[in-house]
Amino acid sequence: MRRREIELASVLVLIGTMLVDMIGFGIVLPLLPYYALRFGASDWMVGPLVASFSMAQLLAAPFWGKISDRYGRRPLILVGLACSAVSYVLFGLATTVTVLFISRIVQGASGGTVAVAQAYVADTTAPERRAQVLGWLSAASGAAFMVGPAIGSWAWRWGGHAAPGLVAAALCLVNLGFAWRFLPEPAEAWGREAGSRLAVPPLSDVLRSAVREPLSRMIAVYFLGMGAFASITAIFPLFLQTRFGIDESTIGYVFLYIGLVSVLVRGATVGPLVRHLGEPFVSRLGAALLGVGLGLGAVADTYPLLGLSFTFIAGGTGTLFPPLAALISRSAAPEVQGSTLGINQFFGGVGRVFGPLWGAAVFDIYGSGAPFLTAGVGASLAFLLTLRLRRSEVLVAESARASRVESGSEVAS
Repeated sequence: MRRREIELASVLVLIGTMLVDMIGFGIVLPLLPYYALRFGASDWMVGPLVASFSMAQLLAAPFWGKISDRYGRRPLILVGLACSAVSYVLFGLATTVTVLFISRIVQGASGGTVAVAQAYVADTTAPERRAQVLGWLSAASGAAFMVGPAIGSWAWRWGGHAAPGLVAAALCLVNLGFAWRFLPEPAEAWGREAGSRLAVPPLSDVLRSAVREPLSRMIAVYFLGMGAFASITAIFPLFLQTRFGIDESTIGYVFLYIGLVSVLVRGATVGPLVRHLGEPFVSRLGAALLGVGLGLGAVADTYPLLGLSFTFIAGGTGTLFPPLAALISRSAAPEVQGSTLGINQFFGGVGRVFGPLWGAAVFDIYGSGAPFLTAGVGASLAFLLTLRLRRSEVLVAESARASRVESGSEVAS
């Protein structure tokens, strides 16, 4: 019982750390398109600006995961927080689109810590509780997107253009000090570092495992779902401005509602649903809700219909991604969980690169509803793939790993 209490305390500190980190992200993200347009960018340029973050994250995530497998989770999380603070300062001081691009690239490169945080959870929780804890981690992201944009709108009204970025940087530095003092290294990672540092497999081996069933199917679902969601986040503020006249001073309240739904779904619903229905079924449900929400967004022209669309989208992402991350971690060997989750973030990053590029281009050419329609197609394809997910495949993979561990112990003895 004592060990479980220590593990729970470690996870709670991690969740608090990631919550504050994502609050900073939430402060900046909704304001980005408005700043870009004010600096002379056209609508289509918002896509590359948003995608630059994901491109940097795409390149960084697998290496963050692999390095954390070798050297531990905690040092990489601390470095990521420091880099985030730098990026927020750049955002606050930016007066050109070029500086905005630089700030997004720095922030994206430090955003590879998402995979490290997921691996931290995998190190400190039993497989049967992993989906619930990953749901809590996702709930922290939802809470950040509830609080962060509201803080950003308040800071913009209070201090003007530079204030949101500087507030985000200050929060990040406080968070870095908190994590330095209270975030421990997982015992599982310490054992792996001391006993098998040289046994960490090459990244090429992890990539080969990621294209085998059932991992490849899960990663494909993650890619399609993330790409669909990312394609609308790029143009979301422009969509709200075009249809409802929402600007920097009020967009925070829209995200407040979306974040509230995300917290309720991810924090209170995912765990019980997975326990009763299993990860594959809950992922299926999430993909279906996401597709319906995107379809409603395409035709939303009133606040009630817009709120219904947001509810389905937030509920869909909340019940799609945490169970998928749990399935992927349970399908990977313990010594490569960080690397495998990093590979998953890599393919999710591909979706976050091409999604915004596609969404902004479609918005610029065909109007505000078109990105939601095309994103709905991607979510529908993800749903079709979830129909082929089977929990039994994961249990078989876990049994095979346990057999290999037992065989290795017998040989060693």
